[in-house]
Amino acid sequence: RLAEFYERAGRVETLAGGDGSVSVIGAVSPPGGDISEPVSQGTLRIVKVFWGLDAGLARQRHFPAINWLNSYSLYPPSLDQWYRDNIKSDFPELRTEISALLQVEAELQEIVQLVGSDALPVDQQLTLEVARMIREFFLQQNAFHDVDTYTDLKLQYTMAKAILSFQEESKKALAGGAALEDVVNVPARTDLMRGRFESGYEEKIDKMLETMIKQIAETMEDN
Repeated sequence: RLAEFYERAGRVETLAGGDGSVSVIGAVSPPGGDISEPVSQGTLRIVKVFWGLDAGLARQRHFPAINWLNSYSLYPPSLDQWYRDNIKSDFPELRTEISALLQVEAELQEIVQLVGSDALPVDQQLTLEVARMIREFFLQQNAFHDVDTYTDLKLQYTMAKAILSFQEESKKALAGGAALEDVVNVPARTDLMRGRFESGYEEKIDKMLETMIKQIAETMEDN
């Protein structure tokens, strides 16, 4: 019966002749949050995707409150070629790198809780800043905002690429003697993150990224 329900999802041709898709998202809330019970396991076997809702993220006003560490999808191997053909050839690798950074952040946060972030080496402090960009700039979303409520895959790719470009250029600047505080506080980085709430962001983001890279390079000259 579960399969019959979820199999209604997929690509469809509407009665009006249009082409579209139907998505089905089931909310399974077992007693005590124990997803090892039969209904949860049966659902996971069918849908092959799990979004773990996180009360802690909701309390922090981080929406959608989906825990990126325990959520997963088994579909990437089937979709990777489509992403390469229709978005960018390195889309799957970019996704993997973003996920890996969030995993590293979780490990570093355990150390931060004990000794504070200032005790970490500069490269690890940078990793925390990059992960914060992923969380606040890429994952966080305002469904009630006219612009932020929807982001197509090509813009998602560009945003993720911008984050990793910030990381790469920041590493170069730090190696050249720049101070971490100067690097993370370049004005263009703030503009890049706030710009996603503005209409026409797709046309502006490349210029914003170019300006950010230039400003990061200038932090080496100031030291």
